[in-house]
Amino acid sequence: MGWFFIALIGPAIWAMVNLIDDNMINKVYKTPFFGTIISGLFALIPLLSLFFIDIVIPPVKIILLATVAGFLMVCSYFFYFKTLMSESPSITIALWNMSIAIVPFLAFFFLGEKLRLIQYIGFAVVLLSSMALSAVNIKKFKLSKGFYLMAISSFIIAIVAIFEKYVYQKVDFWSGFIFLSLGMSLGGLFFMICFKEGRCFIQHFKSRFKKYIWIFMLSEMLNIIAVFASNFAVSKGPVSLVKVIEGVQSMYVLIFAILLYPLFPKYFREATHSHRLRKIFLMMVILLGLYLINI
Repeated sequence: MGWFFIALIGPAIWAMVNLIDDNMINKVYKTPFFGTIISGLFALIPLLSLFFIDIVIPPVKIILLATVAGFLMVCSYFFYFKTLMSESPSITIALWNMSIAIVPFLAFFFLGEKLRLIQYIGFAVVLLSSMALSAVNIKKFKLSKGFYLMAISSFIIAIVAIFEKYVYQKVDFWSGFIFLSLGMSLGGLFFMICFKEGRCFIQHFKSRFKKYIWIFMLSEMLNIIAVFASNFAVSKGPVSLVKVIEGVQSMYVLIFAILLYPLFPKYFREATHSHRLRKIFLMMVILLGLYLINI
């Protein structure tokens, strides 16, 4: 399977995670720290493979870059959860997509990555269509605190993407991914130990979160799979194109919400938004952009 199709897997899975997170942050977590900590600590799971799979120990510089990339990824999760407390999943994803516009410039200057003209056109088509699809309630949206939080998060994600690509250019995928997972785990521990709200995590987990353990496990296992797919695609293809393909997450969110809304109307507020004909049109435009990227 080529990098293009692998890159489509991550956003589909993240769309499911996003819909779960939307309900968890408002009904269970009550604070962005808990979601961030759980996401970080679940990154310990890939490290278990060290008992079965040998890895290459890369140079210290590569270890540091991979670890820092993982740590920064968890930091971006904090801003994501913080924004999700006040904005809908669609708006949150639209703001998250700001990172996509930054990546090509960073990739060009720091990695020397160049795309064909048709790919740049496809990039622009997917980016603009995805943001338009996400911006369901754009007339109601203001430059709120959530905007600035996600602006920070988007810049972090763009930096992480460049670090990831550089690491995978220097070392095999699994060795690089292990150190990225280590950085994510350290990020989870950082938010759990270094902040007052984070230090309450264990107490709250014992008293309130136990009954949601299966939801946590499902959501975070899906997240790890999505991170794995995203990183594998980055290791094989142009990072700029991989990241813009991830921008179609908004399309997946809408599709899943519409399909599941009749069964669970309380949990999928995205499906209640109007303008379905416009959304279908934008989905078709996104598919055109994806075609241009892959030809």
